Amino acid sequence: MNPRLLILVFLIITSQPLFAQESEDIGEPLPSNSPIQSQDFTLTDPRSFKDDTLGDERLIDENKPLVFNISGKAKVVDGDTITINNTKIRFSGIDAPESYYYGQTQYCKKANGKIWACGKKATSKLKKLINNQLVQCTDEGKDRYGRTLSICFVNGLDLQSEMVRSGMAIAYLKYSRRYENEMVEAMNAKVGIWSGNFLDPEDWRRANSVRD
Repeated sequence: MNPRLLILVFLIITSQPLFAQESEDIGEPLPSNSPIQSQDFTLTDPRSFKDDTLGDERLIDENKPLVFNISGKAKVVDGDTITINNTKIRFSGIDAPESYYYGQTQYCKKANGKIWACGKKATSKLKKLINNQLVQCTDEGKDRYGRTLSICFVNGLDLQSEMVRSGMAIAYLKYSRRYENEMVEAMNAKVGIWSGNFLDPEDWRRANSVRD
């Protein structure tokens, strides 16, 4: 066969999608009508995140020494919330997919189209990090829901840092750049929620809120 004809045939073949049906494979069906991804959400812009959850406009002073005045065994509520001795603690500077919000769980989509329960996985990740060990937390004040805002450690390990680095939470750059590097690292490595598409947890809460 003429070499030029072979090249033409090769170009025609390779210009067609190898797996046309792959884009239609979204994995298991969603258990609810919860959205997976906002239409205008940009994975490549880490400064596109918003927040109306903390209700605390103070920036965390990243240079001040950490004072751990809350400690004890923790009960994990979700990927960014724990309780210690009846004190409900909301991790400062991060936000994790929701595992149980008005009875609903947040789902994300992997690069291959499979749907996965990223909210529950975030909760499981935090439980593994804590592993029934003593948790030490700072007191950064209260949010508008009465939760204590804290930076928490286990055996010298910054729990927020690890949650963001593993791709199971995002950094709240609007309030603090403390975990910016960890989020960029997770984005580049495409781990956790960064392995595919997801809705910013705040936007997901807004879309799934049953409040008037």
